[in-house]
Amino acid sequence: MYRSFIVRNFRCFHSLAMQDLGRFNLIAGKNNVGKTALLEAFFLHCGAWNPELALRLNAFRGIEMVKIEFGGWRETPWDTLFKDFDTSRSLELEGDDEFTGHRTLSLKLIRDPSELAQLRISVLHSNGSALGSSEAAQVLELEYHQDKQVGKYYMIFDPKGPRVEPIPPPPPFPAFFLGARMRIPGKEEAEHFGNLDSRGEQEVFLRVLRIIEPRLQRVFVRVIAGEPVLYGDIGLTRSIPLPLMGEGMARLSSLVLHIGNAPNGVVLVDEVENGIHYSVLPKVWQALAEAARHFNTQVFATTHSLECIAAAHEAFSQGKLYDFRLHRLDRINDEICVVTYDQESLAAALEAGLEVR
Repeated sequence: MYRSFIVRNFRCFHSLAMQDLGRFNLIAGKNNVGKTALLEAFFLHCGAWNPELALRLNAFRGIEMVKIEFGGWRETPWDTLFKDFDTSRSLELEGDDEFTGHRTLSLKLIRDPSELAQLRISVLHSNGSALGSSEAAQVLELEYHQDKQVGKYYMIFDPKGPRVEPIPPPPPFPAFFLGARMRIPGKEEAEHFGNLDSRGEQEVFLRVLRIIEPRLQRVFVRVIAGEPVLYGDIGLTRSIPLPLMGEGMARLSSLVLHIGNAPNGVVLVDEVENGIHYSVLPKVWQALAEAARHFNTQVFATTHSLECIAAAHEAFSQGKLYDFRLHRLDRINDEICVVTYDQESLAAALEAGLEVR
């Protein structure tokens, strides 16, 4: 699990340092203060050495298309990652976690022709000949430092097509990003359920879903028109697809399936309360805490809801372990800072009616 995290020159952040991270970390703050951007920074860092992940971030926000134009002055697919679009400076992500220790990532654009020519990668003209110029290539460099190890990987766009050189190894631990606008395909959800079922851990999944639908007896996979779909048996004459049981059921099942498929890893959730009625939020938090502890998964989530914050505090206060932290982002002039609340400070703030959203 992450113990600390630092972001520099990424999206809206000039420099932001987070300490005292818990198993569950809820990120609050006003609109346009960087809540989603912070999740994206964690996602990049979880990938460790894969620069291709930088292309996925806009897709999480609903921007699926990537426009590539060659030329030293042209905009690149990564310009929006840099603070104030200033691509002359590197962005840095620095984290310390109990699994892999201390790791720093530095990402920068390679534009200078002489620097391109020195790289141990092949950038091509449209005719296939080697090139060392940004006139026909867009290159993002990722450099990582972990313990005494240092390495570089490159995301390249040129006439040969998009690719990463050299091919990066798998990430050090599993990580998932659940965007506020994302719809998880039924095939993917069924695969996640199958992973739990094969490990004999589907009971954790059922126990959580029964908070929303107490009649739920079992969950299984059916193939409809060639696509696997999760179905639930609630004691009626026929089973029902889980998505048809309501938005809350769909949201909660997705959360638990991703937590269960990220053992010893991280799940990042944008607008965690979406689709869940406020009246069941305390029980939902209790169940999510149980699932995260069972699978040893760390969760970072954003919220706009005071009810969500209060419900989380209530749920963790009633448990044996308060492994929950609230982190509130605030913008002061052009700088974004963070205030972290532990159990005592959050209880006092809620009792006094202070703004913590």
